[in-house]
Amino acid sequence: MLNIEPRDKQVVALNMLRQAWNQHRTYMLYAPVGFGKTAVAAFIVSGMLSRGMRVLFIAPYTVLIDQTVQRFTEYGLDPYDMSIIWQNHPSFNPSKKLQIASADTLIRRDMPEDIDLIIYDEAHLRRVGLLKEFKETNSRVLGLSGSPFSKWLGNYYEVMLKPATMKELIAVGDLSNYEFYAPVTPDLSNVKTQSTTLGVDYNETDLDRIMCGSDLVGNVVQNWLENGEDRATICFCVTVNHANFVMLEFNKQGVPAEVMTAKTPHDERQRIVKRFEMGITKIIVNVGVLVAGFDSDVRCIIYARPTKSEIRWIQCLGRGLRSADGKDKCLIFDHSGTVHRLGFPDDIEYEFLFDSETGMKKAMSVSKESEEKLPKECPSCKYIKPAGVYECPKCGFKPVHAENVETDESRGLRKIKAKKKEPTQEEKQRFWSELKFYQKERAMQGKPLSDGWCANTYKSKFGVYPRGLNDSLVETSPETRNYIKHLFIKFAKSKGYKRKAA
Repeated sequence: MLNIEPRDKQVVALNMLRQAWNQHRTYMLYAPVGFGKTAVAAFIVSGMLSRGMRVLFIAPYTVLIDQTVQRFTEYGLDPYDMSIIWQNHPSFNPSKKLQIASADTLIRRDMPEDIDLIIYDEAHLRRVGLLKEFKETNSRVLGLSGSPFSKWLGNYYEVMLKPATMKELIAVGDLSNYEFYAPVTPDLSNVKTQSTTLGVDYNETDLDRIMCGSDLVGNVVQNWLENGEDRATICFCVTVNHANFVMLEFNKQGVPAEVMTAKTPHDERQRIVKRFEMGITKIIVNVGVLVAGFDSDVRCIIYARPTKSEIRWIQCLGRGLRSADGKDKCLIFDHSGTVHRLGFPDDIEYEFLFDSETGMKKAMSVSKESEEKLPKECPSCKYIKPAGVYECPKCGFKPVHAENVETDESRGLRKIKAKKKEPTQEEKQRFWSELKFYQKERAMQGKPLSDGWCANTYKSKFGVYPRGLNDSLVETSPETRNYIKHLFIKFAKSKGYKRKAA
């Protein structure tokens, strides 16, 4: 008998599983961060054990086994019923009703016998050996995931159970609200892509070269100092090299930050987390290790790891969306441009699983049917506005829209044609911010450009001098760099012609 009661949405999940139990053998429970998937698993395990059935619970990583055992025990499951499949663990007993193992351990061993139900946590992670077992076994299989978007999942799970969405959990207070800001957007036009365990994503070597740039790292630190409100923060980086660079810059500014990577020993990870929870460490700078099983109170996310993967995006941001006493919101600073590509985490929703073998999608995106539904950046304060919001909710800035058609009745014909598009205030602000970024870049190279040069370059593009614009910096885009190069070439040629004439 467990000592916890299921929440409303957890009751919905359990009822959905009961209804699907006799119709299918494999199930995917799609439940966002903060839903309480481990608690739901405990309710299911308790019911199975009470009927004398055997359950295998698979944690995604070895480091999460102890945490799983601790949670199950806290919820009221008897430790005597648990067997730990891990090296020479003293609690290993193949006859116990509840077997707990990591995915990596099971791949190297034979599966336990006579299992009635397999529960696989973080089931969006592809473990080919396990998936083959899932297809060949007669056991029922329940996958748990807050982001079941992998293209192959429909090949292994027959039905998706979706008891709640992230928006719903935010609305009822089970998840924290958030505020999004995009202080800078790096130029990733020359970054290659590659296949990863989370789908197609950017090449990390290329990303490391770009994101380790002193300007980008400096922007991460400076923005947090100005806007981070001294909140407990997790920073996601590309590589160990990048993480160390960011940590050192924070430490130089007097901010206690530590690095955690896949090679950080388990005991040291626990000590880092403890110092973080005590407030001794203000920022944990990590490389891909705080995406599952990390439940500390995080009130700010620095996302400096560009990605194309919706799974990675949601898993990382989810670390900051857990609710906590006194927590009004989570600040999210996107230094990767990802919010412009993928949108807000609670707007990414699917109704079915993907099936890549047939080349058919069993899913339709609710939020990303068109680029128009992506959130937009306020050019004034860098706050990320939801799609369709005109006036910035934070600073009140209103973009100016111009007419785009005109009527021409020349030659006795009524002709409607597109009018030359007038640049919006947002486009003017972005161009000016990119010019100021370029000016700073040149100054650091010892080749300074004056404020007058910026103003005249702006005028050459828009026909007027800049007015009512702020000096915020945005990474200079390839288009703007080409425009500047064009002006330099034009100027050089004009000087050559003048010399010839003389």
